[in-house]
Amino acid sequence: LLLYDASKNLSSKWKSVQYQQGREIPGEETNQTMLELMEGWMTNIHAHLVKRDAEGVLLEYPRIMTIGTRGDKLTPDEKKNVKTTMEKCLSGKVYSEVMKEVFIVDNTTAGSKKEDETYTKLRDEIYDFSRRKLIVKTPISWVLFRNVLQVLMKRQKNIISLREAHTIGKACKIQHNDVPKVLMFYHDLGVILFYSHIKGLKDKVILSPKWFVECLGKVLTLEGRETYETMLMW
Repeated sequence: LLLYDASKNLSSKWKSVQYQQGREIPGEETNQTMLELMEGWMTNIHAHLVKRDAEGVLLEYPRIMTIGTRGDKLTPDEKKNVKTTMEKCLSGKVYSEVMKEVFIVDNTTAGSKKEDETYTKLRDEIYDFSRRKLIVKTPISWVLFRNVLQVLMKRQKNIISLREAHTIGKACKIQHNDVPKVLMFYHDLGVILFYSHIKGLKDKVILSPKWFVECLGKVLTLEGRETYETMLMW
C-alpha cells in the first residue's frame, strides 16, 4: 500500500515532516518530486519482490495499490484528474504489471452511512487479500511452540538460546531439524527475531522485538544531544 497526499501537486518537491511531542516540524525539501519518489518505491518493489512461475507467468502476489488520502479536500473533478495522472504515470512502466488499483479516498466518512464508496472498495480489497494470503495454515505443534514462547515473554524472558528453543521444540513434538524453520516462520511474521546468519546472534532467539529495539535505542541515541550540531556528529 503506497499512501500519498492527493491534495498536493504530484510534481511538487517532496518535503519531509517530523513530529515531536505532537508538534509538526517541517524538514528539508528534496530535489525529487512526490511522483519521482513514488516511482522509485514501486520500482524497488518490482525489482526485489516480483516472482514468476516456471513458465515465466507473473505470480498473483505481490501487488501494489496506490492510495491518495485527503480526498475530502478535492472536488469530484480534481479526484478524477489525480487518478488519471497516476494511471498515466504508471502506464508502460516496468512495475505497471504489479499495479492492482489506484484509489483516491475520503477517510473522514469511514464507518458512517455516507462512507466514500472508494473507501469501501479499498477495505474490501484489503480484507480479501488478508483472507486469501495472510491466513497461513500451520501445524498444531508450531502453534504450541509459539504459545510456550508467549508464556516465557510474560515471565519477562526476552531472549533465549537456540538450545532452549530446540528443547521447547522437542517438547512440542517438532523435529530437531525443523526448529530453525519454525523460528524463521515466526521471524518473518515479526513476532520474534532470529538471525541465523549473524555472528553473535545466530545462537539466540529474541522473543520480544520491542525490547530489542529499545536496547538498540539506548546504544544508538541522540537523547540529551538535541541541540548538538548533527553535521558535526557525522
